[in-house]
Amino acid sequence: RAPFSAHPLDLKDIRHNMKKSGSVILNQLAVLLAATFPVIAWGASSTPNPKSPLIQELFFERPQAPASAPKVSGTNLKISLREAVTLALARNFDILIEAHNPRISDKEVTIQKSNFDPAFVSSANSQKSNLDSASRLTTSTGQVITSEQKVSAGLEKKFITGADVSLTFETAREYSNSTSRTENPNYESSLTFTLKQPLLKNFGVDVNKANISIASFTLDQSLLTYRGRVTAVIDSVEQAYWDLVFSNANLKFRSTSLKLAKDLLRRNRIQVEVGTLAPIEILEAEATVAQREEEVIVADRQLQDREDALKKILNVSDNITSWALRVTPTDQADYKPIKINEMASTMKALERRADLESARLEIEKNKVRLKRDRQNLMPELDLSASAGNQGVRNTFSNSTGRQFKNKGYTLSGELGFRIPIGNREARADLDKSRLELQRANATYQQLEQTIIEEIRRGMRLVRSNRKRITATRLASRLAEERLDSQEKKFRVGLSTSRNILEDQESVANALSNKVQALVDYNKSVAQLSRSTNTTLQRFKIKLGDPRKGTPGNKP
Repeated sequence: RAPFSAHPLDLKDIRHNMKKSGSVILNQLAVLLAATFPVIAWGASSTPNPKSPLIQELFFERPQAPASAPKVSGTNLKISLREAVTLALARNFDILIEAHNPRISDKEVTIQKSNFDPAFVSSANSQKSNLDSASRLTTSTGQVITSEQKVSAGLEKKFITGADVSLTFETAREYSNSTSRTENPNYESSLTFTLKQPLLKNFGVDVNKANISIASFTLDQSLLTYRGRVTAVIDSVEQAYWDLVFSNANLKFRSTSLKLAKDLLRRNRIQVEVGTLAPIEILEAEATVAQREEEVIVADRQLQDREDALKKILNVSDNITSWALRVTPTDQADYKPIKINEMASTMKALERRADLESARLEIEKNKVRLKRDRQNLMPELDLSASAGNQGVRNTFSNSTGRQFKNKGYTLSGELGFRIPIGNREARADLDKSRLELQRANATYQQLEQTIIEEIRRGMRLVRSNRKRITATRLASRLAEERLDSQEKKFRVGLSTSRNILEDQESVANALSNKVQALVDYNKSVAQLSRSTNTTLQRFKIKLGDPRKGTPGNKP
């Protein structure tokens, strides 16, 4: 038979001997790894990631309101403001969509951490050669026939100091027809430990954990953005709810005004027929009826638009037909005075606003990048070292036994140096990080001023709407008294239809303005609450961690 097939690789023998020596190999791996960790883990401490109390508050199950969300059924949904907020927390699409971003950011943190996960590596190869020989001293046939089968397995890991470490066990069987071989076939086993540690560029915990820190900051920002989105949705519910309240009241006033105009037209026709009123009075009344019918049409269209706007925020329509659902607010706009402390509210907002905290974290992210890029401006100086033992015998078990007795070993070390001429990439990265940090600082300061201005403007709006309520209440009362007086004059012939119709319009406008002032007051209170970061507290809502909850489930 051919030499290659005369000495096949006995896999059963190898498996049997590896099973016997498996514990020895594992012990050897454990010893070498234990000796390695003190060398590369001395810098394992890292700069703590600053966590604000605002971020710690986010770790609940998910957004929760004091009461459960109402069920959506039937053709008319009667709902209070608090019920509308609760329903929005359970069903709103903006909250559902935003809740995915922290989950995505959390996976990015895991991805960055996975760069330091250990890896198991293995390989197996086989080769055979049959080559002519220039001399018959080595073989009797004039041809050199060799065959080799090699199997290797090991562990690789990158450490936070920048070190790359590997531990590899390798065994090979080799056969040759050369007469100079003392062992044929021979088995060679080796266990090799290698270490490559950067000493300048890419050295240290901070630079190697920079991407993890940046991803963690991004995760915190996404949680803050989620918080801001929930607050924004609640504010949108309040604004849409009060707009719908006004639209209902406005349609009622316009309908009443139309009814009064029609009633006046009916009375005028009777009086014209009996000859106590001029026919021109009928034309005045008819023109006003047509005008007020148009006002009712516009008011009804505005009511349906605002109803649809609220339905969209609450996500109560699952299909085209369900959009026909009527939403009726049960709360009416009223005046509830609130205490305003501009300094205290502003200071609290500057401490607790999610967008300002996110801007601060953006500064921290850029500081991490700047520190990394400044360190990477240094040249590359890498230390490489390896140590291994080796044994060669006629069987696998004999070769591993000799190997673990350290009869044969190798030690090596190397220092490598590299510096790019000009180093333009590293310098550009450093300059870019400086500029991004300056931009983040400027953005933070600008946002601070924006928040202060927003709170001051919101407080002025609350105060002015409070005064409007008093003024519109007086105006509506006087308009009603004037209409009543005008009606009495008309009955005795001291007034005209035009005067009556004008006063009717004045009453409808005054009543509408009174409700508008109340609605605007409640809307401005909601807006100020959002600006001062008290919306969640006002509705007693707890925020959950969207990474752990299941947002989007409909009640």
